[in-house]
Amino acid sequence: MKTPTNVNKKMMFSAFLVFFIVHTNQTGVGIAGVQRIIFMESKQDAWISIIISYFGMVLVVSAMCYILHSFKDMDLFQIHIELFGKLIGTVLNLVIIIYIIGGLLAILLNYTEIVQAWIFPDLETWVIITLLLLISIYGVFGGIKTIVGVSFLGFFLTIWLVFMLMVPVRYMDWTNFLPVLEATPKELMNGALKTSFTVLGLEMLYFTYPYIRNKEKVQLYAQLGVFFTFLLLFAVTFVAIGYYSGEQLEKTIWATLSMFKIVQFPNLERFEFLAVSLWLVIILPNTLFMLWAASKGLKRIFHFKQKFFVYFISGLVFGCSFIFNKRTYINELVDKVGWYGLYVVFLYTLILSVIVFIRNRFKMRGENA
Repeated sequence: MKTPTNVNKKMMFSAFLVFFIVHTNQTGVGIAGVQRIIFMESKQDAWISIIISYFGMVLVVSAMCYILHSFKDMDLFQIHIELFGKLIGTVLNLVIIIYIIGGLLAILLNYTEIVQAWIFPDLETWVIITLLLLISIYGVFGGIKTIVGVSFLGFFLTIWLVFMLMVPVRYMDWTNFLPVLEATPKELMNGALKTSFTVLGLEMLYFTYPYIRNKEKVQLYAQLGVFFTFLLLFAVTFVAIGYYSGEQLEKTIWATLSMFKIVQFPNLERFEFLAVSLWLVIILPNTLFMLWAASKGLKRIFHFKQKFFVYFISGLVFGCSFIFNKRTYINELVDKVGWYGLYVVFLYTLILSVIVFIRNRFKMRGENA
């Protein structure tokens, strides 16, 4: 017996919006300083690590779409119950929810740290976290179509920032890329794995799938979203390697934002202040989708109103922000979320797709018999 989905047709949206959902969820605080992390692993060949990570994303998206198409109108929470039963399915759902809440906390703390370092050094962490959570709560209460709309508008409001990279391109030293292929295959793979925190966000496809009308086009737009993320990540990494020396890049925490320092306009002396402010629009789809997905999952398990769990998760994240109050703690959290996400989103998706494939084969044999 299949789990009912009960998706209101008024809440459904067109498949082309999957492009914006996938891309905006992958593009968050990580892209502000991911170059340094990758460079420390594969040095001047860091751009090759980005290409390797892209092929991994393509594979995972294909596996996700296969799983979702096999269950038609179900999200991941419902698929777990359908495949593994209520007990094991609930445990797996809780694992996913814990990961999502951890990711939400990491994103909020990371952005808070950027605001404190670049604009308001004396502003308390709890004040920024509170403002971000209030905006997120308000957005989630608007429903899934509002959240998707924020993702759509956020893309067009911030995409022009990419063109500001043309300024540091003029100061690039092309010898910084030599010698090519000096990194070993292990170092290149480690660099690709280090992008995990930055490229996480693909999992939101699992939860938004039931709300998509023309599901046969999901794979196309999801792959386009991943490809655009790859282009953006490749661009900021490639420019950073050319712009900074190796020693500078290893010491520059937010390489993307630091490159904006040289961008100047007649009436705007500190362009990086504007960039940091606009970064809120970049991370907003992340926080909205995560808060929405986690509260929806808890609602499925405990059968309370989703609004209650939105408040509960927000309170939990707010409380945890007092624990992770140092740079070292935040780095450790981000690192753990990245590795946890790598296993939960990437590795688990591939394993789950194999399980679904075997299940489909048995089902077909049973129907033929």
